[in-house]
Amino acid sequence: MTETATGSLRERKKLATRKAIHEVALRLISDRGLEQVTVEEICAEVGVSARTFFNYYPSKLAAAFDLFMVDITEATAERFRTGTGPLMADVCELVATSVRISDDYPQIKQLARSDPELGLAFWQQQNLRKQPIIDLIEERTGNRQTAVQAFAMVAIAIAGAMRNPGRGATTPEAIGATLCEQLRQLRSLLDDLPD
Repeated sequence: MTETATGSLRERKKLATRKAIHEVALRLISDRGLEQVTVEEICAEVGVSARTFFNYYPSKLAAAFDLFMVDITEATAERFRTGTGPLMADVCELVATSVRISDDYPQIKQLARSDPELGLAFWQQQNLRKQPIIDLIEERTGNRQTAVQAFAMVAIAIAGAMRNPGRGATTPEAIGATLCEQLRQLRSLLDDLPD
């Protein structure tokens, strides 16, 4: 077995463990509430140690939410920084290639809505996860406010795309195209604003 194949197998095992921890945490906390679930219970059901659990998540709430993961490679970051295309099209491509949103995101949002404390924790985690993208947009534009606004528009596009599941975009290119289409629809709404 080559080192590449081994690395690939290792990555698949890590992803499978992460997914199992998330699914069990989400189910238990949805069923019984945050305070009635322990990390030890989650670990026992998944068949991992507490140490393994904490290698993946800092808390049981983080495991239940498993919010979008941002993985920006250095090559992707450099391509974005030096990009000369339209900013928003490039932001859509950056998000499409760098962000993974859990398939059970609607269930996660429902859990967050069920309790004000969970809602606050959900919001705080989302804010932490978006920072690398906002920072990269700021590097390119030199303006923090522009970076925040650009990310906010893409976040709205993501929400719009997720409410329209029939589109089923799965490749980064298709996801990027879907986000750009959502932004075009937003632009048409904004064009109606008076000056």
